[in-house]
Amino acid sequence: MLFAGQLVMGQEQDADKGGLKINGYIESYYQFNPDKPKDHIKAPFFYSHGQVNEIAVNLAMLKVSYEKDIVRSAIALGVGSYMNSNYAGEKGMWQHVVEANVGVKLAKSANLWLDAGVLPSHIGPESAIGSDNISLTRSLAAENSPYFETGARLSYTSDDEKWYLAAVALNGWQRIQLTEDQQGLSVGHQITYKPVSNLTLNSSSYLGEEGKDRLRFFHDFYVQWQSNIGLELLGSFDYGQQHRPEQDDLGKWWNTGLQARYWLSPTISVQARGEYFHDKDGMIFGSDEPSAQEIWGSSAGLDISPISGLVWRLEYRYLDSKGDVFQTHSGSFKPTNHGITTSLAWKF
Repeated sequence: MLFAGQLVMGQEQDADKGGLKINGYIESYYQFNPDKPKDHIKAPFFYSHGQVNEIAVNLAMLKVSYEKDIVRSAIALGVGSYMNSNYAGEKGMWQHVVEANVGVKLAKSANLWLDAGVLPSHIGPESAIGSDNISLTRSLAAENSPYFETGARLSYTSDDEKWYLAAVALNGWQRIQLTEDQQGLSVGHQITYKPVSNLTLNSSSYLGEEGKDRLRFFHDFYVQWQSNIGLELLGSFDYGQQHRPEQDDLGKWWNTGLQARYWLSPTISVQARGEYFHDKDGMIFGSDEPSAQEIWGSSAGLDISPISGLVWRLEYRYLDSKGDVFQTHSGSFKPTNHGITTSLAWKF
């Protein structure tokens, strides 16, 4: 990875020859947590920027992609704390695969594609590439829904690019390989509508077995708007339910949030976020006591981008849980957590 990164830096930032592109991303960060948990882990339900009180790399990724005529493909490999947390269940080389897919265009006169392999998730507005997101750290909603998926995707984009429609068949909820107790494929949809160029409305769903007799349904909805005065807003609402065979009922969870960014100048912006995650049935945070059950969160940040692709970020975040779920240095737990995160990211 390091050798390849040095090779790319000696070339143009975006090497594009006959449809072939080489891109990369690296993000280093430091997260100060005054509670100083012994294992340097913020909490088990954070999978991006999860290390505290140590300098770490969240994601270092190199991507090779190709698109020409009726074929497109992408291979991206990565390392970092994001990969360690999100790919912990995968084996061998698959623990480092961010993307590995190939697609074919099915119609000459329409933008209709079939892609298969390891793909970016069709759920949610936030991605693994931190500099593409409004806030430095990920929202609770993004951390507890898929960042990636493995399967096949049939997608259509209208000629005016106002509509994007997709149907997916997947190997489960953020998995590359199926587990022993999971049989059959999961399915989902995505509908994105842009009535005007600066407004996006998105609906995405997931339906599949998460273990024997544990059928999961999940729906994500978000709205993103950009003004002509430098203001950007992102609002989201998620709802999920899953069968619990022990109680023979449905466990439910939901969350909502609002993020805002305002550009003070072409190189400086400020951000703010408010969010709430409701999981009294313990479907995401777990049912063992004490359980998070409910978490309120807020954050505020500053970005400075001196040159294209390079961004320094600073963020303060506060979280308040109904249960004692955040570890302290003594080994005890408390319901609140706060800290400052800073990162330096380069996208080339």
